[in-house]
Amino acid sequence: MVKKGVWFLLPAVVMLTAAARYLGGWAVITVDDLPDYVTVGQPVKLSFMVRQHGMTLLDGLSPRIQARSGSTEAVSDATPVGLLPGRGHYTATVVLPKAGDWTLTIRSSFGASNATLLPIRAVDSRAGAPPSLAEYERGRRLFIAKGCFTCHVNTEATSQPGIAVGPVLTERRYPADYLSKLLANPEVVRPPRPGAPTMPNLGLKEREIASLVAFINADRQVSAR
Repeated sequence: MVKKGVWFLLPAVVMLTAAARYLGGWAVITVDDLPDYVTVGQPVKLSFMVRQHGMTLLDGLSPRIQARSGSTEAVSDATPVGLLPGRGHYTATVVLPKAGDWTLTIRSSFGASNATLLPIRAVDSRAGAPPSLAEYERGRRLFIAKGCFTCHVNTEATSQPGIAVGPVLTERRYPADYLSKLLANPEVVRPPRPGAPTMPNLGLKEREIASLVAFINADRQVSAR
């Protein structure tokens, strides 16, 4: 009899968990500067912000970065950037011990809000720099690293679960000029509306915006806004 009651309660528990995740238990992780590659054995500082609902900077967290390549793993704890409270800005020093493709997961320590970046290449210092990334590929990586995937579904970038509070971007295209202005200053292009999700200003650099536009549009015919 007790077991039967437990089974009846399970759907309710799942629904409550999902509701908690939507209402307060999710955040967007935004990497400041994403390198195209790293050099084996050389420290690389990765800084990132954690924003609840994509907007409110979360202070007081204990994030870490977990790097994995095959069976090799390296974990780096992140510490706050600066001394002022409420900035939600953290940095971790990552050292990758061998050459190859590494998958980095930023674990925010805020609920289940994590971000797994697309694999980054670690090269031996004697091997020289790898070929430059195409704009499309750099944009695809930035779509994850800047946290776009959390609010916008785009299966061309990743299958990681998000919240999908913004428009679905899979196979959707926009005029390049409009998209560039939107990424540079969302509130000017789309002023906030009461009750509607607001896109944050991520302080994107011109090169990052160009790469993101190249990925999102991907040389296809644009759609209606």
